[in-house]
Amino acid sequence: MFNTFPQVLAALAARFELSETEIGSLVSAYMGSFAVVALLAPFWTPRVPWKATAVFSYIGIGVGVLMFNYVTKTELWIAMAVLGGFACIIFTISVAIISATTDPDRNFAFKLIAEMLLGIVLIFVVANLINAEFGYYGFVYGLLALYAITGIGIAWLPANFLGNTAAQGGGVAVAGFNLSAALAIFGLVCSFGAYTAVWSFAAVIGINNGFSEETVNNILLFALLAGLAGAGACAVISQKYGQNLPLNGGLALMIVAILLLVYGGSVGSFAVALCLINALLQFTLAYQMGLISEVDVTGRYSVLIPFFLAFSAAIGGEAMGGLIEGVGVERAMLSTTVAIGLAIAILVYVIRKEHITARA
Repeated sequence: MFNTFPQVLAALAARFELSETEIGSLVSAYMGSFAVVALLAPFWTPRVPWKATAVFSYIGIGVGVLMFNYVTKTELWIAMAVLGGFACIIFTISVAIISATTDPDRNFAFKLIAEMLLGIVLIFVVANLINAEFGYYGFVYGLLALYAITGIGIAWLPANFLGNTAAQGGGVAVAGFNLSAALAIFGLVCSFGAYTAVWSFAAVIGINNGFSEETVNNILLFALLAGLAGAGACAVISQKYGQNLPLNGGLALMIVAILLLVYGGSVGSFAVALCLINALLQFTLAYQMGLISEVDVTGRYSVLIPFFLAFSAAIGGEAMGGLIEGVGVERAMLSTTVAIGLAIAILVYVIRKEHITARA
């Protein structure tokens, strides 16, 4: 859903004649509900039966999607909030399971690949073909069918094992406050917040450079496809070269890509920069979630990953909007490189502190 917000919001905006402010309120309703459920994850994730909870959540998602057909314009935020809350439950359970695997970097990469493939299906099949043929109702039922297909995965969910994780863990387990896990999460907030800020206003730079809206949208679509390559590269490489080089090297290249985005000026440099930024985001995001999982064997911090992703996305976009109004687009974009640089310094420290090395 997050990967295809523009398409979903565009369909809703056309149906209900929404203003930009009203569209923003829908995003806030979805992300706000998502964040609340994610914040409570340490309390409910270890205690509920995962299969039954997933079934209940998919029913809730179905209700949220179907509400798009029956609510009024003023009630639309309720449907988005329902959808965001139940989607967070599914997302959080999947993060908890992947965090406990022996190779979380590679498995998080596969998760990101699956999410982007579903996003591409939604864009090309549901939002374009089905919506063009059957209109708004076709879009809604197409979205519902896509969710139903993913629900088949419930059959392979394991029993809830989080209650036993701490007893089985060793090595990097830390009693009480886990500094390494907290720092790794802070690094994730810095880098993902910076990415969200850049991605949210990338179109502004393109339009300011004189590119047409159609050109910018086509480049954004190619950037989404580039994200597949980034996640795929992480799945292939995994920890053959450890985490320090691919993770922090990828973040350093993202800084270069942002500078290219700001100072390139041409359509070609704009396209290359956006494709690199999204590919490197998917590449480094898998490593960052894997790092948090490795230094947090109890699972208490890992289940908060969804909350901090939502939190950093919210503050990143909000801060960028204020910075653009205050100092202009160029300086605002450059400020994101400082946040990514801070993330690199933090992640280097965590990796060295925990002596995480390469493995085949």
